[in-house]
Amino acid sequence: MYWHSYSSPVGPLFIVVNREGTLIRLSYSAIHSDLFPGSHLEENKYACGDVAYQLEEYFKGTRQHFDIPLYLNQGTSFQQDVWQRLLKIPYGTTLTYGEVAQKVGRKQAPRAVGNAVGRNPIPIIVPCHRVLPKSGGLGSYTARSAPGADPDDGKKVKRYLLSIESADPANNPALALL
Repeated sequence: MYWHSYSSPVGPLFIVVNREGTLIRLSYSAIHSDLFPGSHLEENKYACGDVAYQLEEYFKGTRQHFDIPLYLNQGTSFQQDVWQRLLKIPYGTTLTYGEVAQKVGRKQAPRAVGNAVGRNPIPIIVPCHRVLPKSGGLGSYTARSAPGADPDDGKKVKRYLLSIESADPANNPALALL
């Protein structure tokens, strides 16, 4: 497997792809080989280049859909169902945890959906930032787990990602909550 640290507007992102170019992980935290037992990790920016290029376009506001093969078989079947559902949330829109729970057939499990969203191994590309609490506000975000991260860093990242996707932030219901 190959990894590369990509400098993004929301801080360093660590990309991991396999030899076929399938994206295995996108992380706000440094990648360690113990995350991938039995695999050899080699730094290679060229192997991760397509992911970095598409992220660059996304951050510039010129890409709305990612065309990267994803490996999302890393969690439970419920987590995988949630992650697959996140991929269907259109660019520039948001859903609540409860709405995602309904869409995966577990309408009584918005908290479990929140836990699955929080364990998303490929944030941004699997758009967990598009899921908000029903009560309003932003909720949590994966970036909060980055080493040394301020608890509000995740919210800042989520707000930034939502603002990229809104042509008119004043008309974006998610941003109106902020």
